[in-house]
This record gives sequence, C-alpha cells and structure tokens, in this order.
Amino acid sequence: MISKGQKTRNTIINAADNLFYQLGYDITSYQEVAQASHLKKANIQYHFSSKTDLLTAVIEHRIEQIRALLEKWSFECDTPYNCLNQFVSMIENNADDLARYGCPMGTLSDELGKSALESQAEARQMFDLFLRWLEARFRAIFPPKQAKDYAQQLMAMAQGASVLSHIYNDPEIIKNHAKMMRKWLKTICKI
Repeated sequence: MISKGQKTRNTIINAADNLFYQLGYDITSYQEVAQASHLKKANIQYHFSSKTDLLTAVIEHRIEQIRALLEKWSFECDTPYNCLNQFVSMIENNADDLARYGCPMGTLSDELGKSALESQAEARQMFDLFLRWLEARFRAIFPPKQAKDYAQQLMAMAQGASVLSHIYNDPEIIKNHAKMMRKWLKTICKI
C-alpha cells in the first residue's frame, strides 16, 4: 500500500512533469507546481528541497514510464516490424500534443542543454531507452551496425517531424511523416 507521503510525492511529480512539458523547466516555479498539485508551496519544498531534485524525480518518473511502455510493446508485438510500427503509432497518436508542446523528451533535453548539462545527461537516458529498444528490433532483421543506424534514423525522423509540427503548430505534419516512416519501414523490412 502506498503511504500518504508517497502519494503526495507522486502528485507533485505528476504536476511538475506536466508543467515542465507544457511550460518548460526553467519557467515553471514551485508556486505553479503547488497550484497544479493542489498543495501548498511548503509541501513541494518539503518533498523536494531544490528544483533540481524535483527535475531528477520527474526524469526518473518518465524513465519508469518509458520502460513500462517498451516492456508492454515487447510483449504485444509479434514481429520486429509491428514493434517498430508501435513507435510510429505513439508519435502519430500524440500529434496534437507534439504540435502544441513539442516532444516531451526533446524539449526538455534541449532546454537543459542550455542551462543544466548534468541534468541533460540524466534526461538523455530517455532517448537511450528508446534507441536501444529500436536497435534490438532492427537487429532481428539487420546486422548490428545497420540496426544501430536504422534506430538512430527512425528516432531522427520522429524528432524532426515533432520539431516541425511544433514550430508550425500543425499536427498534420506528424501524421504525414508517420505515413512516410511506415513506408520507409516497410521498404527496409521488405514487407
């Protein structure tokens, strides 16, 4: 059973996660986290003595979510192509949020790269999880070097589509690029 303190901590982390995504890490204040979590600012400070501590908790939370998602996909997929298509579907299914706020991993990593390099290294773990998972799916079809290149190419395609969609606030860019990613996957996977 989850303790009251852990429940409060989770509420704060979820609120901060949403705010860091929608507003940005640098702009988000303790007061905004307090308002979003319906807690007092002192509660936020009690659980997280610094904003960096809160950021670390948010990154750890996101990493846990990514691990759970990738495990679910691995269990559900019957072919490497279907697994890779799950990744594309994730991008496509989140087109509206990606157009409005950008990629949650990409925007945070970009922001931290300007002000908090140590934290950016922590955030990079989110990309690493996806890249290793994609590479493992490609390795079922291709030699290791080619699999790694294809994993990076698919990630770059997804990130590029996300950036363009965000710049133009147009979810159709994501949807169009998802079709291109699927066509590319079908071609290289010979489906």
